[in-house]
Amino acid sequence: MDQIEVKSFIPKFITFYEKATKQKCTKEERWNLWKEHYNFAAIPPGPDGQTLAKELLEHAWDQYEERFDYIKNWEPEHQKVADYLSEIKSLLGCEDPIKIVIIYFVGAFENNAFVAPYDDERLALCLPIENGNSDITLCHELTHVVHIKSANMNADWQRTIASIIIQEGLATHVSKKLVPGKEDRVYIEHEEGWLASCRVKKSEMIHGIRPYLNDDSSETVYKFTMGTGSTNTEREAYYVGWEIVKALFVEGYTFEEIASVKVSELPNWLHKIYPLVEA
Repeated sequence: MDQIEVKSFIPKFITFYEKATKQKCTKEERWNLWKEHYNFAAIPPGPDGQTLAKELLEHAWDQYEERFDYIKNWEPEHQKVADYLSEIKSLLGCEDPIKIVIIYFVGAFENNAFVAPYDDERLALCLPIENGNSDITLCHELTHVVHIKSANMNADWQRTIASIIIQEGLATHVSKKLVPGKEDRVYIEHEEGWLASCRVKKSEMIHGIRPYLNDDSSETVYKFTMGTGSTNTEREAYYVGWEIVKALFVEGYTFEEIASVKVSELPNWLHKIYPLVEA
């Protein structure tokens, strides 16, 4: 039986925000209060992550006032999580029980949900709430949870670029199947116009990322997710994954077949099927 535990970091954010607004802080004082009372963001590990967290806080600060009442009164949708998890397990052919901790948090309006290790047995599914609930985001991230189980993956920041490509490609297409009827950009874009710009550079991106399929260094993971990749475009691995999984469907692959490729096999498997997307 699946086990879903729920935690909320929203009260911690509210404490931070109320202290910061009451004290009329400088930017540095606000940052120190954030670290003391909240200290949670969708960032990579290490010093670069802390720098990014500080930038995200400053970028989002003026927007929090408008959304603060919503944040204080927000309520989770527990049944929806369980229902989508069941659908995704069926779609990916996963029969093993899933144990997860759902962590609701206040992000910086960047729509960056993520999955990370929680303990030896469970994954943490971290969902930002400041922009409202999103079935697409929920399906996307739950797909990561189930896929990690099906393919014997870990949820660490460092993993091969091949793993990231297939993880993100599968998750975007699962969300499209379970929450149908939207334009493609809704399932994958983090900012308006990104998908159109990627399509212009499609061939260049697909060829540019291929030499890195076996690379699992932190620097390379950052380069093709939060960095500017090989074409000066953020999140290239996401777009390449979208195109590769779409090409696999055309060839007759199923969601279950893609999800079942074990993590140790993914780089070589992806090299073999790469001509499908290069055509």
